[in-house]
Amino acid sequence: MKREFRRPREGDQPTTGGLDELLAEPPDLPTVGPLTGYRDGSRMRRRVYLGLVVGVVAAALAGRWYVQYLEEQRRIPTPEYQLAAGAEDEERPDVLVWTSGLARLGMSRQDPGVRAIVLPDRILTLAPGCDHAQVKVNVVDGETVALQVVVGQIREQPRPTPAPGS
Repeated sequence: MKREFRRPREGDQPTTGGLDELLAEPPDLPTVGPLTGYRDGSRMRRRVYLGLVVGVVAAALAGRWYVQYLEEQRRIPTPEYQLAAGAEDEERPDVLVWTSGLARLGMSRQDPGVRAIVLPDRILTLAPGCDHAQVKVNVVDGETVALQVVVGQIREQPRPTPAPGS
């Protein structure tokens, strides 16, 4: 449907009061100019920017907390042991000597744990940064035939041989 507009006749007064018309005499406003709207919106913009900054900081803190939570969940708890009443810790050796046969042996830095395993030809200790370790060993005729690390990390050192004649 085509819309038709009538042409104004001679002598017709122009319409008045529409929002799309220019005013013959603009009202006196405290601020006039092209940046008036920008200045009027500055308060709301500040609130939006403040909300964004608070949101980013809160998201960063929540992310950091969540990463720490996941690391704590992933960490294997260290078991705690207590000696029987009357047992003296100083008397308990923290070195295990294995001379022959097949065995699965464990070491732990936590008391009352074994700190070193002495085999006929080598000494096994925990690697730095490792709290627990288990090894399978097979010792035949004074020689270590098989050594397998099951859990953790170890450090191997050759066992000092006694000097002849001593």
